[in-house]
Amino acid sequence: MKQAPSNFYAFPRIANTTMTKADLSELLLSTDGLIMTNGRMWDIKSKSLGAGIYRVSLELKEADDE
Repeated sequence: MKQAPSNFYAFPRIANTTMTKADLSELLLSTDGLIMTNGRMWDIKSKSLGAGIYRVSLELKEADDE
């Protein structure tokens, strides 16, 4: 199972990494696109950089997003 890098759990506001499409897919499927850290829920966000590579970061999930 693919896991987010440790900096995602320690510093979620500034954490980012690059992943292949396959790794990103595995991460999203294993987490449902969410990470719980620092007592808050974070959405996993990604942006294509081209050539099957993605920049992955976290965005704080709002309390009324359900």
